[in-house]
Amino acid sequence: MGMSTEGDRSDDARPILVTGATGRHGGTGGHVVNDLLARGVRVRALVRAQDERAERLAALGAHVVVGDFADYDSLLGALDGVRAAYFCYPVGPGIAEAAGLFAAAAREMGLPWLVDLSLAASDPRSLSPQGRAQWVAEKAFEWAGIEGVHLRIEAFFLENLLQVHGRQIRENSVIRNAFGDFPVGWIAGADVGAMAAALLADRMLVDDRTSIAGPTFRMTYGQIADTITEVTGHRVIYQEITADQWRDEMIAEAEAHGRANPRGAAHLAAQAVSLRAKPQAAVRDDVTRLAGRPPTSLAHFITGSSRQLTGHA
Repeated sequence: MGMSTEGDRSDDARPILVTGATGRHGGTGGHVVNDLLARGVRVRALVRAQDERAERLAALGAHVVVGDFADYDSLLGALDGVRAAYFCYPVGPGIAEAAGLFAAAAREMGLPWLVDLSLAASDPRSLSPQGRAQWVAEKAFEWAGIEGVHLRIEAFFLENLLQVHGRQIRENSVIRNAFGDFPVGWIAGADVGAMAAALLADRMLVDDRTSIAGPTFRMTYGQIADTITEVTGHRVIYQEITADQWRDEMIAEAEAHGRANPRGAAHLAAQAVSLRAKPQAAVRDDVTRLAGRPPTSLAHFITGSSRQLTGHA
């Protein structure tokens, strides 16, 4: 299937803009594209470059446009004539500026509806620098008068196991972090994408400015290690370290492989501390309620990620 065209401007035929379609933040943008296309919705995907990832989106049927959160004119062009937009920014510096520019462009272009991916840590007093910046991003959209919903995820993406711990698991058969025996809430990026697609396609599903999506299950990292062992046959153990040690190890690991992200490391280390002081988010049925299908199980996710976790198919 080739790149789609956009001629008909009736409301149902107008496209939905998806940002982060080639990003790594749980891969939610890509999942939003897939789910919207499966619903028969026209999709415009904002990408930073016409590379292989962009070509894959076009092959699926998305209309690909090149732009950047820091390029205001490209945002105006991307938002022209769309009926809704998905704002997704990676865990890292720059989200407040990106949201401010996107909100201003959305206001100028008269964007009718916005779903922005947010965090449970979104709060002006959050211990996480990302949580504080995410709160500013939410406010930017509200102050710009953009109607929509903040999709706050009260869980960690299962993809974190690959992005944060994948190399440890493959090479050293260990997961090291500061969560100890705390039962972490989990959700798959595919499930978040499915919920976001539903909220983009059907505003009637929204009953509040902020939509809280809870975890689909809770499990300690020790239990995660045991499940990886059981499913793959690759024995993995869990080791607890301090939050400071974990932050420093994440920074060193990222720098060693050319992808330094001190903000992301600080966010995760802060979560390991702050979550213990809060009431635990209840396991919820949000995926089934919004997306109409059961959530991804841990065993299914591990099976599909076996090569990344063990180095073997």
